[in-house]
Amino acid sequence: MKQPSSKKAGLQERILKHMSNPKYRPLSRPDLAKAMRIHSKERNQLRQALINLETAGKVVSLRKNRWALPETRDTIAGIVRVTDKGFGIFTPDCGKEEFYIAKDDLKCALHEDRVSIERLPAKKPPRGRPAFRNPEGRVVSVLERKAQEVVGLLKRTPYYAYVIPDNLRLGHDVRVADVEKELGEIPDDHKVVIRLNEWDDPFKPLSGTVIEDIGHSDDPNVEMQCILRAHGFRQNFSEEVLAEAEKMPHELRPEDYEGRTDLRERLTFTIDPETARDFDDAISLEKVSNGWKLSVHIADVAHFVPKNSAIDKEALHRGNSIYLVDRVVMMIPPELTTKICSLNPNVDRLAHTVEMTITENGQMVAAQTCRSIIHSDARLNYDQVQALFDGETDDQIPASVVEALKALRPLIRTIRKLRTDDDGSLELDTPQIKCILGKDGKVASIEKGEAKEAYQLIEECMLLANVAVARKLKEAQWPAIHRIHEEPDAEMWAQMGAELQALGIDALPATRADINAVLEKVAGHPMEYSANMAILTNLKRAGYSAEPAGHFGLAFDDYVHFTSPIRRYPDLVVHRLLTALEQNGKQPYRSNDIEAIAAQCTRTETEADAAEKESIALRRAEYYRDLLYKGETGPYTACVIKVLGKGLLIELEDTLQRGLVAFSSITDDRYELNASKTKATGTRWGKSFQIGDEIEVDLVKVDVQRNFVDFHLTGQEQFSAKKKGKPQRRKKGKKQTVAFNGNAKYGKKPKKRRNRK
Repeated sequence: MKQPSSKKAGLQERILKHMSNPKYRPLSRPDLAKAMRIHSKERNQLRQALINLETAGKVVSLRKNRWALPETRDTIAGIVRVTDKGFGIFTPDCGKEEFYIAKDDLKCALHEDRVSIERLPAKKPPRGRPAFRNPEGRVVSVLERKAQEVVGLLKRTPYYAYVIPDNLRLGHDVRVADVEKELGEIPDDHKVVIRLNEWDDPFKPLSGTVIEDIGHSDDPNVEMQCILRAHGFRQNFSEEVLAEAEKMPHELRPEDYEGRTDLRERLTFTIDPETARDFDDAISLEKVSNGWKLSVHIADVAHFVPKNSAIDKEALHRGNSIYLVDRVVMMIPPELTTKICSLNPNVDRLAHTVEMTITENGQMVAAQTCRSIIHSDARLNYDQVQALFDGETDDQIPASVVEALKALRPLIRTIRKLRTDDDGSLELDTPQIKCILGKDGKVASIEKGEAKEAYQLIEECMLLANVAVARKLKEAQWPAIHRIHEEPDAEMWAQMGAELQALGIDALPATRADINAVLEKVAGHPMEYSANMAILTNLKRAGYSAEPAGHFGLAFDDYVHFTSPIRRYPDLVVHRLLTALEQNGKQPYRSNDIEAIAAQCTRTETEADAAEKESIALRRAEYYRDLLYKGETGPYTACVIKVLGKGLLIELEDTLQRGLVAFSSITDDRYELNASKTKATGTRWGKSFQIGDEIEVDLVKVDVQRNFVDFHLTGQEQFSAKKKGKPQRRKKGKKQTVAFNGNAKYGKKPKKRRNRK
């Protein structure tokens, strides 16, 4: 047998060493190459090295083409998620079947920790109890702790203080081992942040050091602060960052105008939400011989925020701005976002401009970029522009801007149709929820926002600019932070098809074209929203990458984020790259820098989305709690979005509030789920509920802390009398037993025993 060369052997050793790191998770070959910093010229060698190692049994290829060391005979690595009942569900890195982890077998593992477990031998369940569907395991060691800091409520006993975590899935109170000196004495019932100490003995308490006092738990402001801190964000900036921001100019200086293209004579305007305070994009439109010149001007934040400055480091840490129900947590200080960087009307501002030549049929035939000076002529909001499109007059919009909008509207319609019809971009209609706050800070009403044409007009302009910049960086073979959206995997396609079938839609999508065919079929149909949700929940999350993996949803081969440098850090990085390219300068970032920034921004975006959803869920649950107190219990129109073992997960039509209709509250029958968990059918009368069904429900219970909202079917007494089909005949000699309200039985009644003394 031919011996491998020393170079190949060296690469194999590097691979094994990298995979043996306890923090290593299975990676695909491209991701492994990036993680190991293997040059693109060596990718073929990496491929051959993995094949050789697999042949030798030293590595294995897992599901989704990921590579890892073979599992040892005794342990398996993966993520454990603790349920609200205290036991854990372990998902192996290899993606095989999940394991049930009993509460006592979690040892020192907390929710979402990466752990290694050992498989336990199968055991016979106690008499009268069903066998576990999943194999059982026991945690051997914690490989990576997910939660380093915990937010919770401070309490005291006569002997010690402890913190009750807000995240009830952590399952353990945290003993206060120390408090940072500058915090002093913290009163009871204050929300605090506690940094966890090392914990490797389950017979000793979990402990930590209190590092922050957020405030009293009854303070409404504290609730939102807790959500932010739980996801690793802070609302306030450090003194160092604020001091640096204060030194920024409030007006443009003569040196700021140097080396820029003067576009101040060009008609320019901004369109933003009415409540916006910072404006980072503006547009211009001019008629040219071969069509139109559409200019997208983006605030030149990079000019005022130097790389590696205190503001820049904080912006990278935050990754993006965060939009909670009652506040916006900005990525960079407001001294910059609302003043010198914001493209306010009637003042000179610095911008980075993308000029695109677009034909009458919507094709972008040329594009160029430049650092510019602009002068916005008007600040419009979406409602104004939509009213204009709907035929209303608005004297506040200058006549020249009205003329530009009327010319831009049909052009954008053509561009949008080209993107969706010809290129196959997905057009998912996902309404957004807006909580309207009253003077007391509580939610007065909840509105479901619809996508308006005015918003779509700006969206298309930004998409064009992002694509133009991505193409320019690609042609120059420069690195970039790419916005990627991967295609669904096989399991997602299968689940998407099952859920669509449950809705009565005869489709099994396997491509983007198949999805578009479904969307076209259900457009305007009552089940349109349900079909959109069935598709959306089975798509992967978009993220950032150093590699141009393409954007599945938008049908773009290469795509970057460039148009929001005030609120997204990847855009700021792309601005710096583009500026250096235009000035024939040195690349400001190395490939490994780009990879690290992409990973950080993907993580912070995920955390920010979770924080935003939690803030809406909290305020919305409080809203329904108040309605319950007032006796406003319904009925509400709802849609069944999921069928669970314990009941129907429903979503209210008007507010998208989710809740549970427990099967135990449906008293007409006992319901069983089908194999795909898309339908529940009564075993006695045959009535069924499935995904997409529209039902009427009444509000019965709200638990704000756990974010549980429970409903019952409206008119349950009348509903239970509507029996479908005939009851099955009872066989002679056998008693038929059907669960009724969870405990009652049909059949012969047991004889009452007399109490004999």
